[in-house]
Amino acid sequence: MPTTEFLDRITTRLERIDKKSLETYVLRLVEETKFFGALLDQVLEGVMVLTPKKEVLFLNKRMEQLFNISEVGKRSGVLSEMISDTALANFISDTIDEKRELFQEEFETLLPRPMVLKINLVFEKKKTPSLFILTVTNVTQVETNIREQFKIENWETMLALASGIAHEIGNPLNSLIIHLGLLDKTIAKLPVQEKRKIEKTVQVMKGETKRLDQIVRNFLRATRRKPLKFELTQVNDLVLKTLELLKPELKEAKIRVIKNLDGQMQAFLLDSERLYQVFVNIIKNAIHAMPKGGTLEIRTKTKGKLCLVHFQDSGIGIPDDKLPKIFDAYYTTKEEGSGLGLMIVYQIIREHGGRIEVTSKPNVGTTFSCILPIRTEKLSLPEPPKKVSS
Repeated sequence: MPTTEFLDRITTRLERIDKKSLETYVLRLVEETKFFGALLDQVLEGVMVLTPKKEVLFLNKRMEQLFNISEVGKRSGVLSEMISDTALANFISDTIDEKRELFQEEFETLLPRPMVLKINLVFEKKKTPSLFILTVTNVTQVETNIREQFKIENWETMLALASGIAHEIGNPLNSLIIHLGLLDKTIAKLPVQEKRKIEKTVQVMKGETKRLDQIVRNFLRATRRKPLKFELTQVNDLVLKTLELLKPELKEAKIRVIKNLDGQMQAFLLDSERLYQVFVNIIKNAIHAMPKGGTLEIRTKTKGKLCLVHFQDSGIGIPDDKLPKIFDAYYTTKEEGSGLGLMIVYQIIREHGGRIEVTSKPNVGTTFSCILPIRTEKLSLPEPPKKVSS
């Protein structure tokens, strides 16, 4: 195998080397190039070599597999044609323009499939023109397992605690309701004048007690995890059903709804009851985010084997420092909020094998995007996340 020093010596003496020897050296170099190409095809990381103009000089088999790079994409020789996830392609392109290097940079992609990637980018300055060496590792399973384990353990602990408290509250509440009923009978025996003084106060107490009882019941119903029930469901119909339910609230809040629903969307396997709960929670969130009215745009579309449902409001937005916390249990910015709505939304989408993303700008608005895999009866269904024992 020729060393770098040996090759450097040859390049400075090309004119003095006879044709036969030169042919031998060239053939050896061709064989060595093939060998290194085959070697790079065996590594677990995707490897790509780029110019400052984002022209692709080399990529290994693993890179082709990670991004489903077609022959047409390879012939184009351009980064943007080979990587279908626009956000990732733009991120790499901008980093090259800035001549920055990356080390174990985490990036989540949606296309050609949802993946969590670790990216390294090295700037090779000695070459003319300079080159960029990109390596990509798919760590989806490892990262997803860690994140899901943490979230599930957090949810399980908080929900177990909260359910216990709810049950404890339920017992004295039942007692209060019984005693208020007995108090009603006692009041009925009083003279009319005395009855009027007490009756109104007792009615308020009964109303508030019933309201508290309903809150506890709703909480226990929302946090009780039943097995998923998958059936062929048309997402557009589910969106329209949710809007019909919330029509009075949207009208009262002076919110204009814009529907851009993909007419080509096919029915696929979902738990319609759970997803209905997701849509209700997200739209109610949008209503609270627009106290002075506004616009809610709902878009559905298919992208490959994914269904995308976007809810974009023109509300108050979410500050950057609060955005990462919105799916955490009991985190809320509402005075009367429980902090469970978005946590349940996240959990249901993950149970479907999907993802939920949120982008927001204060005083501009927020967009929630539900990304769901399109599954048919021939495909295996996702299992709900299980608690990992420590």
